[in-house]
Amino acid sequence: MLSVQSFHDNDLDEIVNRVVTHQHELALRCDLIQGGIDTNEFARELAASAHDILVARENGHVVGHLRGTILDSDIFGHSAWMNPGGLSYDTSQVLEALYTESADQWLARNATRHYVWVPPHEANPWLDLGFAYMHQRGALKISRHPVASLPTEFSMRRGDLDDLEIAIELDDVLSDAQSRGPSYAIGLSRSTHRDDWIETLEDPDVYYLIVEYDGHPVAQCATYTLPQRIGTFASSIHLSAVCVREDHQRMGVARAMVDHVVQRAATNGYSYVETNWRVTNRRAARYWTSYGFSPTYVRLHRNVGVG
Repeated sequence: MLSVQSFHDNDLDEIVNRVVTHQHELALRCDLIQGGIDTNEFARELAASAHDILVARENGHVVGHLRGTILDSDIFGHSAWMNPGGLSYDTSQVLEALYTESADQWLARNATRHYVWVPPHEANPWLDLGFAYMHQRGALKISRHPVASLPTEFSMRRGDLDDLEIAIELDDVLSDAQSRGPSYAIGLSRSTHRDDWIETLEDPDVYYLIVEYDGHPVAQCATYTLPQRIGTFASSIHLSAVCVREDHQRMGVARAMVDHVVQRAATNGYSYVETNWRVTNRRAARYWTSYGFSPTYVRLHRNVGVG
């Protein structure tokens, strides 16, 4: 008989082995997903979050687990998050039981927004539970190739904290573009927008790039080293905040800018680059896949009580 119970210390090794096996299988399916896991570090991480873990058992055996962490975010609000290392389930029925028990606890704590990262081919059981596609994560193995050149009237430079107002202005351009259909990313809080950019530009690990036209900023992007996480290779950078003003698009600016930061990463010893985009931002989806990024994970979301 299937039952869902609290995590116990004697479940730890079995859960670690389940996640290790699953990641190995994913890596065989997609060579852009890192299959290796530091089992000792992962075991410590699980043990430290034992209060967030539920375990499914059937006939005395562990058949699944779910770890959901409630976080407070300016963008996502009071919400519950599930990441790849926090999930295993032998069947969709096991997932259903785990999610139901977990969601009951989250709702008791007023967390009505639920988010999960899964490989694309594992999305269907979550869709059956009322989740919907939100973001796509893509990865690219860096290869050496000639960098596309900017048109002669454009120039490129590294930005810093003195360019704070430029960063905010261009990020607002990106937000405005994403607020239009079919993306409709509207109603997002921007109360910490300035503070977030200050933190970004003060970080010595961040490489912030600005493209100018006749001395005026028209495009930007930023990269930084990705921290260790399940599914991501250690030598990876994240590419974010990519934006080109509408009247300077389709001129090769984005290609030259992204080529520059990717090849710079290769020179500095990185082998992979990751980025993500809204699934409903069809233009971004077409751009990143045409550039060479391949899907690795999707973020799904559910807002309980709406609809």
